[in-house]
Amino acid sequence: MGKRVVNALMVGAGEYTTGSVFTAAGAAPDKPAGVVAITFTDLKRRGRINDMYLADAVGTRMPAVRDTMRTKIAEKYKGMESVNAIKTFPNDDVAFDAEAYKLAIAQCSPGDVVTIFTPDDTHFDIAKACMEAKLHVLVAKPAVKTLDKHLELIQVAKENNVLCCVEYHKRFDPLYTDARDRGDSLGPFSFFNATMTQPKAQLDTFKNWAGKSSDISYYLNSHHIDICAWIAGKSSRPTKVTAFAAMGAANKYLNVSDRKIEDTITLTTEWENKEDGSKGIGIYTASWIAPKSDSHTQQNFHYCGQNGEIRVNQARRGYEMAMDDEQRPFANLNPLYMKYTPGKDGYFSGQNGYGYRSIERFVEVCQQMNDGKITKEDVENMGDLATIESSARVTAILEAGRLSLDNSSRGVELVYDKSAPFESEPTALRLF
Repeated sequence: MGKRVVNALMVGAGEYTTGSVFTAAGAAPDKPAGVVAITFTDLKRRGRINDMYLADAVGTRMPAVRDTMRTKIAEKYKGMESVNAIKTFPNDDVAFDAEAYKLAIAQCSPGDVVTIFTPDDTHFDIAKACMEAKLHVLVAKPAVKTLDKHLELIQVAKENNVLCCVEYHKRFDPLYTDARDRGDSLGPFSFFNATMTQPKAQLDTFKNWAGKSSDISYYLNSHHIDICAWIAGKSSRPTKVTAFAAMGAANKYLNVSDRKIEDTITLTTEWENKEDGSKGIGIYTASWIAPKSDSHTQQNFHYCGQNGEIRVNQARRGYEMAMDDEQRPFANLNPLYMKYTPGKDGYFSGQNGYGYRSIERFVEVCQQMNDGKITKEDVENMGDLATIESSARVTAILEAGRLSLDNSSRGVELVYDKSAPFESEPTALRLF
């Protein structure tokens, strides 16, 4: 008898999961049908997962969410009708239930997989509850907002022998993967500079939490901080962070005065190399006040080792399209992320996209762990998935940036256990 195929629970029914966005602008042009639900539905079509569940805090939105998935997935591609059978929680008449995900967890069995795409400040409680139910977790970046919570999730994952990963899909972009593989030939880490911006319309989607429960650095800088740490490897580690912010445009655009919303945040980070104690610098800039342009997300990075450098402009792959369309007459396309155009046979054909591949790879690994073919340590050694155990330094940099901003751009030191190996993750933060 074959091994049991995993079930999949999706927590959070918004843009990234289902493509449902309740604003005038709607879903972002780079993810019009979402990412998670369409991927799981295709994996189910391919026999890779079994039942699917969806949980959100707002039950009254579920009819519209189901309708979105029906029109954007079931009716657009052949063989994707199973998206209509997804069981949703809470009931449609529930205005708000912050713990509706617990109803969905009760439907799952140990070894099933969960994705968490909810506001940043809710990740910890949901991930903890899922892992305590012996479920494998893939949580949106940032995993959590503080190093303390991150370290606690590491312990919960260990106690329950489950896999917890952070969904850094850019690790599966073939250009970024190749940059990581070439990194060893570039010598000790010296310099990294990354920029990632999105248009003001994105603020409409995040209006309820922007400047409250999270900021643009947590949302966008997290991507390239992870890439920098991934390329630099464990032979380098971050030691100090200072943050700066520009303000004015976001508050004006959203017409809110009850809180400050940073337009652009830059984190300047000092790194230390194990080999000779030499220093490196990481500069990470994120913004959500860019104008509407040819690419929804403008993004690039420059990595420099002491023996060479790599540059990637992720927004421009040399693939352009122009149309008689007033909304988007010209665009730089990136089907390497998610390919939504059906194949000529009518089926979904985006299996090679790195947004898809990131989720598929997680499911693959969890199934292999359930079947006893690999261990958590094996997953760590593979290095393609960002495990909760190996990504604490990313959370530490992000929290240090927030701490710096909240203290008039004072510097923040990342503290390491002096008795632990150089490769260990930071244990605390300290203003200096």
